[in-house]
Amino acid sequence: MQSTSIENKRHSLAHVLAGAITRLYPDAMMTIGPAVENGFYYDIDFPKNAPKEEDFQKIQEEMKKVVKVWSQSTASFVQEKVTKEEAENIFKNNPYKLELIQGIVDKGEDITLYVSGKETEYEFTDLCRGGHVENTGEIQDDSFMLDKIAGAYWRGDEKKPNLILL
Repeated sequence: MQSTSIENKRHSLAHVLAGAITRLYPDAMMTIGPAVENGFYYDIDFPKNAPKEEDFQKIQEEMKKVVKVWSQSTASFVQEKVTKEEAENIFKNNPYKLELIQGIVDKGEDITLYVSGKETEYEFTDLCRGGHVENTGEIQDDSFMLDKIAGAYWRGDEKKPNLILL
């Protein structure tokens, strides 16, 4: 059984955010989405039409839909251990995930994915080590709020693409 610690709730919300973003911005490329001391974020490459602060309400409403759909699953976060080849096939159009997969392989670690909303229109798969709530039903609609947009270079390297942090 997965823990319901605040860190796991925050990490779960990062996945919820990613699930909402991929629905609203289908061309967005997800990178990483950790829990942090005061919340969560997700680094995202928006090739076009990046959201602005005035889009927060729309994104939060989509996040609420994601929470609801995923909560109706038997498990909101289903772990799958995959091979390098399987992971590369799933993320073949995302160079950020491909770089992360190679780093996992180089460390000799297992490659794990988490699938949420399986077999629904809100299905979302992420490369992830875990640490989630058992079910997104544990997340209240008023327990999250997007409050800022920031920018950061991929892996902190100014020669790499600038990403949006939500």
